Amino acid sequence: MFRCVTRAHTEGALGLEDMVRANAALDASARVEIYARMYCARLSEVLVEDYPRVAAVLGAEAFAAAAHDYIAAHPSIHPSLRWFGSEFAAFLAAHPVAGHPPYVADLARLEWTRLAVFDAPDAAPLDGAALRSMPAGDWPTTRFVPIPAFEVLHGAWPVHRIWDGTPGSGWEPEEVWLRIWRQGDRVFQAPMDAIERRALERVCAGDDFGAMCFDLAAIVDADHVAATAGGLVLRWIEDGLLGRFPRSE
Repeated sequence: MFRCVTRAHTEGALGLEDMVRANAALDASARVEIYARMYCARLSEVLVEDYPRVAAVLGAEAFAAAAHDYIAAHPSIHPSLRWFGSEFAAFLAAHPVAGHPPYVADLARLEWTRLAVFDAPDAAPLDGAALRSMPAGDWPTTRFVPIPAFEVLHGAWPVHRIWDGTPGSGWEPEEVWLRIWRQGDRVFQAPMDAIERRALERVCAGDDFGAMCFDLAAIVDADHVAATAGGLVLRWIEDGLLGRFPRSE
């Protein structure tokens, strides 16, 4: 039954004729096909719900065709439909279709990452008061920790602007690094320059503030390293991106 339903009603009842009763209106193959069509229709709805901007960019017909091919290649095997679309971005990248915008795979990655951030566990963010109460001598050995609802996305297209619906259709390739995080029940995204990206890499790697400054010294003037790193930390706190900061023993 699983094979019949998940093969996009292309192979009939596959030997189920002896187990599925025919009636006056439909034979066994036709009755199984109803479930196959329902299966495809529901999973297509799930993909539209998870990737609304990709669906809008492609249009209903092109998105339905891509969804149908994805469903055939990736039958749903997880108990929750939440994870069904996990490979859709990679599928779009591996199966480009003539006439489709070349950035759709990157846009799909952004939409899936936003879903992951939205569903991530809650955590109390670090506030400015806690930071101000920290002795100055503790700064070099302080390790700042991102909240669980945080991801970094690397792409070859300005998908943050495409996602926002910025007017214009002549998009050009542009390498972008985005930080994506959640505050309350809202998901935010922001592009990062090389300095912020490098500093955030050190935070994600578990390095302390001193190591962050040492690493930034390769691309920031020595007289401004500490101020630059401190300014980034304050920005992340204002955005609610940082959680607790365990200190070295």
